[in-house]
Amino acid sequence: MRARQPYWQSYWYDLRFRPKGTPSFEPMNPDGPRPVPDESLALGTVDEFAERLLAVGVDELDDLCGELRVLVYTEAAPAPGTEPVLVRTVELGRR
Repeated sequence: MRARQPYWQSYWYDLRFRPKGTPSFEPMNPDGPRPVPDESLALGTVDEFAERLLAVGVDELDDLCGELRVLVYTEAAPAPGTEPVLVRTVELGRR
């Protein structure tokens, strides 16, 4: 028998940036993951939220060159090594 899934799943996201030519992504928010707004989840999927967030990032961070990545978790404070449930990356500075 399958366990019941909760009706509402909360998510947290961590936005990271890797300047071109550097080996690793660095957090853009020193306070850790932020909650995905309930309004975003009420209107669409967490995947759609991540895509919209990155699209805004491409527009607003057009002076940066590198990669922008969003990591999505089901925990507010994921332990080191916790795998995100969703990872999306976009290139910055292509214009």
